[in-house]
Amino acid sequence: MKARGDTIRRSREESGFGLTEFATRIGISASYLSRIERDKANPSPGVVRLIAESLRSEQGARAAIAEITERETEGSDDETSG
Repeated sequence: MKARGDTIRRSREESGFGLTEFATRIGISASYLSRIERDKANPSPGVVRLIAESLRSEQGARAAIAEITERETEGSDDETSG
């Protein structure tokens, strides 16, 4: 099931995490995470859930920050043009 490891790696990298940093964040070793990403290890459902929740929360946080920044930028444009 190669797609799972590739998906995890790509999502982790898009979220800005290094391998060791992300492994520490979710409480597993970097070598284990590396094996998961290379489809050399079959993680338990609990580990898969930790990975998914951590990536989802990080991506959600980034989306919220982008939305707030966009609103603030739009608001400052309105104030200077008036």
